[in-house]
Order: sequence, then C-alpha cells, then structure tokens
Amino acid sequence: MKKTILPTISVVIATYNSERTLELCLRKVREQDYPRSKVEIIIADGGSTDQTLGIAKKFLAKMVRVDPYHQNAEYNKGIGVRAAGNDIVLLLDYDNILPHRQWFAHMVKPFMDHPEVVDVEPLRFHYDPTMTPLDRYCALLGGSDPGVYYLGKDSHLSWMENSYTLLGHAQDRGNYYLVTYTRDGIPALGGNGAAIRRKLLLEHAQADPEHFYHIDVLADLIRKGFTTFALTKDTIMHLTNNRVIPFLLRRKYFIDRYQFDTSLNRRYFIYDPSRDKLRLMWYTIISLTVVVPLYDALRGFIKVHDWVWFLHPFMCLAYLFLYGTSVIQGAIRRVFTNPG
Repeated sequence: MKKTILPTISVVIATYNSERTLELCLRKVREQDYPRSKVEIIIADGGSTDQTLGIAKKFLAKMVRVDPYHQNAEYNKGIGVRAAGNDIVLLLDYDNILPHRQWFAHMVKPFMDHPEVVDVEPLRFHYDPTMTPLDRYCALLGGSDPGVYYLGKDSHLSWMENSYTLLGHAQDRGNYYLVTYTRDGIPALGGNGAAIRRKLLLEHAQADPEHFYHIDVLADLIRKGFTTFALTKDTIMHLTNNRVIPFLLRRKYFIDRYQFDTSLNRRYFIYDPSRDKLRLMWYTIISLTVVVPLYDALRGFIKVHDWVWFLHPFMCLAYLFLYGTSVIQGAIRRVFTNPG
C-alpha cells in the first residue's frame, strides 16, 4: 500500500495589535489533527505594542518584524510569504478561526488529488448563532461587502444558496468543488484561509511586499494560465467584532487604500468602472430603492432563521455611501494634484 505523503504548510498571519483574536486563532491552528512537524506559523508583525508578540511566542510562531512605517495588512503578508519555506502557504487573518480539527486535512486533499490545483479555499464562512450580529450577517451573506455580492464577484457562497452559484466552471468532487476560472471572471479570492502552492506563487505572481495584495497575486496566476482552483465544502470563521461604526471605518480605509489609490500599481480591481459600469449602476439603484436587498434578506431568512438578515438593506446603503465618498474624494484629489 502506497504511503500518503502530506504536504507541509506555512501559516502566514499579518498582525498589528491583534491580541483580541490572535490567541484563539493560533490555538485552533495548533489543535489541528495534522503532523506538527509539517506546520510552521509565521507572524509578520508591524510593531505591535499590545500582547500580540507574547501570544505568538506562546504558540511557537516564527516572528518576522516589519518596518512600522511600511506595515499594513497586505505588505505584512508579502513579508510573511517571503519567509515561508513549506509546500503550501496558508494566508490566515488573525481574526480567522478554524472551526474543527480536520480543517487542514480537508484543505490539502484537493492539492493531493490534483497536481494542477493552484489554490484551495473554504466554500463558506462559518455561521454560529452565538456569534455577534455583525459576524453572523457577514457569515450568512458570504462576505463583509454586499457590493461584491451584487457584482457577482464574491468568493464565498452565501447561506441563502443551496448549490454552487459563484464564478468559474465548477465540478462537484464530493468534498470539494474543482473550479476553473478565466482571466475575465475572477472573484475576490485569496483572503480568509486561502491555501496556495508557494513555489507557483513566488515564481509566477508579483508576490513581493510592495506589490502583494491577496486578490492580485491569484489574478496574476490565473492570467498566466494557472486556472484550476478548489473550494472545499467547509467553512472558516471570521470575527470582525460587533461595533458597526469602527467596522465601517476600517472598510472605508481598505476601500480608499486598495480600490482607489492608483499609486499601488494594483493589477485587479473588484470594482472596475470599465467593465462593471452597468453592475455598479444596478447596485446603486437596488441599494437606494431597498426592494431587492429586502427580498434577498427574506430569502435568506427562509433558509436560516436569523434576524440579522434584515441588516442587509442597511448594509447595502452603508457601503454605497462608503464607495460614493471614496469616489468623490478621489476626484477632488485628482483635480488638485492635476490642475491642468
């Protein structure tokens, strides 16, 4: 009988004052039913002043210090990926919690079954009725941004859907979907527990810290012909917290920095005005008129009886405001920086 050789895993986590959830995140990694010798944890930290470093040390993580003046979530990931040495790089956020001990085993199976698989991600966000209302809403929707859902570019399946409705050509392989993407149909991949073949990532994507962004590096691979991915019929928990205003302000920061900052040399945009103009108009109309988001909230409530579905119309309006203000601010900046 042929002996199964499990791939080695480098868990890369970007941190900055991440004590709120980091201990639970790392505990669930260390509790995995997977050979400890095949797993390394790399913490790329941007100068934390809380208990982050002590927590990382407690779980025997390899610490990589990042210049505080350059640090941000994506830059830190790029630094961490460069420090990784194993077969698979697992991009785990400090507020991601693995829901069970077999999670690693489920994630590596598609890699072992199909040498052509580039990336493996969980199909859904984990839903638990004891989570905070905001976390439950994001889990049920399949992400934190309803605009991505209505653009059809979400990478996690909403709990209002029973079958695969995401981008890509999907083949049901039992415990996972084998998915083929095209260069013109790329969802918001790469975040919240994305496992990527390290060698492919470093050799065929712009994965240096200055150019690293989790969606961009996978778009790089797809555009170079590495189009086979897998979505396991599993979940991952994302603990955003329950404070709506700080949550939206943080989302505004990411929208400003990664969607509208042209100095970053981004290669892929979720909101692409040249291709998504009609869908953007549709999202604007449905958010303002409320009818479609309310219908989807009712549809979701029928599937999973949780009142947080009815946050959906309000979140659609909130994100419309965030994107609208970012567009206006960007236009004003361009007028003053290019007066001619």
